[in-house]
Amino acid sequence: MDQSLLTGASAGVAAAAVTTVASALTIGIAFLVRPGRASLLWTTAFALAMVATFGIVAAAANEAETVRRASLGALMGATAFLWSGFRAYWGLRPFGGAGVAVTAVWATVLALSGDSGWFPDLYRGAFLTASVFAGLLAIDWLRTPRARTARLMIPVGVASFAFFALALIAFVWGLLPVDLGPDEFSVLRPIASAGMLLYVSAALVGVVGPVIFDAGLVPTRRSTAEWQRFSRTATELLRRAEGSSDPWSVVSFQLDDADDIRQTAGATALATLSARFADEVRAVFPAGTEVGSPKAGVVVAVVSRPDATVRDLVRTVLDRVPALDVHHSVPIRPTASAGWAPASALGHDYEALLYTAREAAALAARNGGDRWERVGPAVMQRLLSEAEPR
Repeated sequence: MDQSLLTGASAGVAAAAVTTVASALTIGIAFLVRPGRASLLWTTAFALAMVATFGIVAAAANEAETVRRASLGALMGATAFLWSGFRAYWGLRPFGGAGVAVTAVWATVLALSGDSGWFPDLYRGAFLTASVFAGLLAIDWLRTPRARTARLMIPVGVASFAFFALALIAFVWGLLPVDLGPDEFSVLRPIASAGMLLYVSAALVGVVGPVIFDAGLVPTRRSTAEWQRFSRTATELLRRAEGSSDPWSVVSFQLDDADDIRQTAGATALATLSARFADEVRAVFPAGTEVGSPKAGVVVAVVSRPDATVRDLVRTVLDRVPALDVHHSVPIRPTASAGWAPASALGHDYEALLYTAREAAALAARNGGDRWERVGPAVMQRLLSEAEPR
């Protein structure tokens, strides 16, 4: 019984599971969050690896050797699609047809090899071809500044070099003019197949990781550090203002329908709109105002101005929000709501002001959006009544 990783029952199922998860993550995150040529090529690579792996497992179980060899050949095209996807992502010419050519040629050649005895040598050639694209990816990684400085690209960059070295050794090994015995190919094939799948898995980090962080799906170290700096500064400003007659306020703005915008236009569009939103708040509010953003769609301002001035500033920001989508990248007309917590009514505790301002903004959004609520006795009563268990 063949004990290779792809024909063994348990290992074959595990390999199929890995490629299925990789395909689901690529489609659900890379393609849907940031649709484009790069994500399409990545999705094709992982989908091809998944289908080819299932073909290998099913063909081995049913003793369909021609189908199994064709699936082995098709699997080799995944690295070419990955290489094309990364080139498109880095702004280079993608050569998208390379993946199609590698898949079609090697699936056909291996399927037609039959009982000629050429299959081991042809398989080494197919594996070497796949590794060449891994090597090209490694070269592009090193010579592209944007890629070279991305930490999430290190696993796939290193794996690309290792993949190429393994395939080159296997190819040269097959050319040695010595009889290596009948078990030589039975050892090479599972190692090659396992290396191929491990390489595809490593590439998943380089594909999904940058999309997650670029689109703002999770807070980056930089965004978290900026928000912490903002919170420390705001806390110190309000602490120093305690006991003085200077009027201070915390205003929390939030984009209405942020979740709908993320689902319909993508997280990247929401992140872009949020950045413009924060810039607009900075442009409207006077110098000396602290402005920060804890997450996409939310902007907080700490300002020292009389109530009448703050009211006008809030209204101006809300009036300008619909014009932020200058490129019409979202299908929903953007609006925002605001919660305004004055220190004169609630004291100078930053955390308390921020919390009530956020709750007031959420209340304004629930009341139809595109409006603001000033935290006072009436708003506090409504917030407390909504927080009571029913």
